[in-house]
Amino acid sequence: MAKKKATVKAAGTALEMLVSQFSQPLACLRELVQNAIDAGTNQVDVSLEAEGESLRLSVSDTGEGMTEHIIETQLTRLFASSKEGDLTKVGKFGIGFVSVFALDPQAVVVDTGRQGESWRVLFKPDRTYELLRLPHTVEGTTVHLYLLRKRFELEELRKKVRQTLSFWCRHCRVQILVDGQSISQKFELDVPVQVYHEEPGARLVVGLSQRAACFYGYYNQGLTLLEGPDSPLPHITFKIDSRYFEHTLTRDNVIHNKDYDKGMALLDRVLRGKYRETLYEHLRTHRTGFELLEPLATLGMSSSEAPLYPDHQGHFYSLNELRFAQFSYQDEPDQLSEVVHDPSHRRLVLNLNEESRRWLQSQQLRVLSTEERWGLCEAREGYEELLALAGKLGKGLALRSLRPVRWLWGSPRKLLTLGPRLGLIDWEEPDGDTPLWLLDVEHPRFAQLQQLWNWNQLLAAQVLLQHFLLTLPEKERLKHNQKLAASVLEALR
Repeated sequence: MAKKKATVKAAGTALEMLVSQFSQPLACLRELVQNAIDAGTNQVDVSLEAEGESLRLSVSDTGEGMTEHIIETQLTRLFASSKEGDLTKVGKFGIGFVSVFALDPQAVVVDTGRQGESWRVLFKPDRTYELLRLPHTVEGTTVHLYLLRKRFELEELRKKVRQTLSFWCRHCRVQILVDGQSISQKFELDVPVQVYHEEPGARLVVGLSQRAACFYGYYNQGLTLLEGPDSPLPHITFKIDSRYFEHTLTRDNVIHNKDYDKGMALLDRVLRGKYRETLYEHLRTHRTGFELLEPLATLGMSSSEAPLYPDHQGHFYSLNELRFAQFSYQDEPDQLSEVVHDPSHRRLVLNLNEESRRWLQSQQLRVLSTEERWGLCEAREGYEELLALAGKLGKGLALRSLRPVRWLWGSPRKLLTLGPRLGLIDWEEPDGDTPLWLLDVEHPRFAQLQQLWNWNQLLAAQVLLQHFLLTLPEKERLKHNQKLAASVLEALR
């Protein structure tokens, strides 16, 4: 190994100022990974090993490496510069690299090669360095940090190294291995509905949250610039990665400039376009996530015209359409739903799950099952004598019309039901001026009436009328009871 030259110049206060800015010493790993990405690597290997009284923390890449000129003009510029305090001419490479000294290493060794040159840069504890030409070929760049072992517990440091890289570098497109294991994670959010979008220079993933305070993150080439739990855009959770984003010198924020504004404009465009359509399709397909329509509305994007609520034939209706329709819900179609469902007359039977029903109720709509809202009956013949006798006894009562029926669907479980007509009945429809009383001939009480009819016809008709009186308010019932008793006595004479 040939010694090229050595410098013993003091680094100066400019370097010390930059080192002191890194409040998290292990964040130097982020800077080394960034340098590797800038050098065009396709993989970064990080390892930690014990060597005698030291721990060796190594970061290796397969990038283009450095020549002697790059080493002297970029990597070591701060270490040899006599222009203390002049940070304007320091490239990002140099600023990032000096972060390794925040760990207070015993030594830092950089092996690198490019254009047939292979070099070792040896940094000493006093921040002076030596530049040595290596006799063997070096591919890429490897940085070794030698740490005093008594200052660190090996496994605890290994754990923190992995945690640090997982936070800062988990979304990098290049493969990053820690002791042979990948720390890479998908560029996605922990929300049920999200949209990924990519175009030259930027990629993002965005979703909505019911909570105004939600996760957000800014990245450059997958490297974390800033993350937090309180999104600057209420209810919008996002990750946006742009090669044009820049962090502040202290690495604790993102610079708000024209490139930042372009990135946020892209986020808004994707949210209002691609995301909204994806959310609607998710609601139609999975029928979950209706609660996300509320934050969507707070952002000025109404879903009232979106067809989101299906019938059993696969047609979807909007919230506005439901406001002007007679609709009910049912899990499976049957004879009742086939009769009720008639879109041409704005009668709809929808296939709604519990979540969509709750959402519609929150929009001030009355949401009833088909059997709660509709009934279907057919007239039955053969009970003329009983009805005629009941009509004679109840001449003085408010009983106007009594029709025997068989309930096909939606039976109200009563012997007598007041309805506006035979056939299909909307229970919310007014009864009209001439109410029709429907007598359920398949009700258990009617079977008892038939048995009583065979024994005493007058008593059977009286019992039927007493069932009618039970449907009246108490004051009217007492008044009409006397009339019924008088009618029965008159019939007995």
